[in-house]
Amino acid sequence: MVRGLALLALFLPALAQGYEVGLWGLGGLGGAYLRLQGELALPGGRLGFALAPYGRAPGEVGLALERLVLVGEEGEWALALGRLPLTLGEGRLFPYTWNRPSPAGGEEGVWGGYLTGYGEARLRLGWFLERGPFLEVALPELRAYAFPGGGGLGWSLRAGPGVAYGEARWEAGQGAGLVGVSLPLEEGVLTLEATYPWAWAGAWWGSLEGWRLGFLAGYRGGWFAALEGEWEGWGFGVAWPGLGWRVSFRGDF
Repeated sequence: MVRGLALLALFLPALAQGYEVGLWGLGGLGGAYLRLQGELALPGGRLGFALAPYGRAPGEVGLALERLVLVGEEGEWALALGRLPLTLGEGRLFPYTWNRPSPAGGEEGVWGGYLTGYGEARLRLGWFLERGPFLEVALPELRAYAFPGGGGLGWSLRAGPGVAYGEARWEAGQGAGLVGVSLPLEEGVLTLEATYPWAWAGAWWGSLEGWRLGFLAGYRGGWFAALEGEWEGWGFGVAWPGLGWRVSFRGDF
């Protein structure tokens, strides 16, 4: 498997359609990365990837394969294999996801695959290397999923000009829940969420004087806040606590 990933590392950059280069820092540590991503059309499917060489203190250098998805499609069925991004929950601010942080500052998917059937209800049956089998059934406003030792139920519905949503789930004998709402506000969207175990947050993402901006603040075992923005490919972010920061530039080949 290691040899195969090394060959992919040599092959995939030639197919990249977009890139992001950036610097980041957190609590006196820092790093740099170059993220290459693209999607290649194949007969009956497609191949998508995100690959990121990185360096970070104190002298670590590596290569993060954050996403590698091979999809084959036939009629109402699709088979996806590889390192797949997978977020199960409905939360926008507190998402329940099987992805994990990448050493290059992004997210890494999970190795496995699933077969998806599209009809009045979406049926998804899969298996993941670290989690085992997985089943999901989804309707337009309701979905349920199960895996060894856990499962969940999520819902979303239109509430006037906005969207209300929520979820309940259990894992390893522990229960959790979330409710939230997203509403249009000025030139953006305001999102409010509360969870159990207890946490809450509010965020606004939108446009201001040509900038794409996001503001986030909340409480989860302690207060936190973040600000991010993007203008003509340039991006920045700052977060507290920990005095985290990020500066990046993205573009297309």
